[in-house]
Amino acid sequence: MLVDTFGKSQAGPPGTDPSPVIFSVRPGASTREVADDLRKAGLILSTAYFRSLAEASGLDKQVQSGNYDLRQTMSAREILDALAYGTTRKPDLVTIAEGWRAEEVALVLESRGVVSSAAFMRAVAGEGTGLQLPARASSFEGYLFPDSYEFAPGSTAEQVLERMTRHFSEKVGPALLDEVAAHSMRLDQIVTIASIIEREAVVPSDRFLISEVLYNRLSNGMTLDIDATVQYALVPFGAPSPPGGFWKTQLTAAELDIRSPYNTYSNHGLPPGPICSPGLASIEAAANPAVGPLLYFVARDNGSHLFATNLEDHVRNVAFVRSR
Repeated sequence: MLVDTFGKSQAGPPGTDPSPVIFSVRPGASTREVADDLRKAGLILSTAYFRSLAEASGLDKQVQSGNYDLRQTMSAREILDALAYGTTRKPDLVTIAEGWRAEEVALVLESRGVVSSAAFMRAVAGEGTGLQLPARASSFEGYLFPDSYEFAPGSTAEQVLERMTRHFSEKVGPALLDEVAAHSMRLDQIVTIASIIEREAVVPSDRFLISEVLYNRLSNGMTLDIDATVQYALVPFGAPSPPGGFWKTQLTAAELDIRSPYNTYSNHGLPPGPICSPGLASIEAAANPAVGPLLYFVARDNGSHLFATNLEDHVRNVAFVRSR
């Protein structure tokens, strides 16, 4: 039986905490995306194992969107069954997951009958609401705080947006704002960095190291070279769900060369704004990067990353990952 690096069976429970974890499957999410989200939430040990299990059992096409009560004490098979058969699905809460862009939030809100996707996206763009956009922001992208919400029947798009952005302000309190100021950074820059960390990090301990890499590359005048920002650029703001999903996993050379201010391969510095809604852990990592000389990272199949301080070692890490 497959085991992870700590000797645990990849089929078994990842932890011993019996507390319920509210997990959300967004409409149209692929098995890979669901597995990545489960791994990030600490509910499975291996994305590759979960995907293989889903495909081998024929349940990969039966996973239902919605919110679920899951636990770390559940095995990979128990979690798959819950998602495929809806056994722990919650009817009352709307869960916004870390790493979703605004369009994904809008689709879930519409699917749960809260508000139309189009109306919510107009509100996110700052149209027809009395809410003030965050400083230096062109929309509320990045400030829709990920959490589980209950919305009153008949809620308007503005009311839903106000609830999420107010929750953001409650979570990002004075202590965290002081940490932001200590790095001579603005909050909008921290949220943008946090959104990149959210899309790139799967293993929680990697967040602070990825943050270190981003800060070091910015300080050294290097381009960030982040795939997630290109993925964001490929889907225009407000667009309906594309056939391949909002986050294309395999980018072509032509796509990596797309002309967009969000292309961090061709533009120096940070992109113009956040690329998703980061959770509090990624915001804290963005405000408190690890200190060291790291400049490169590459993702392994299990979601963890290999880091390097120089290009030669990075090339070696990339070759190692591709050979597995």
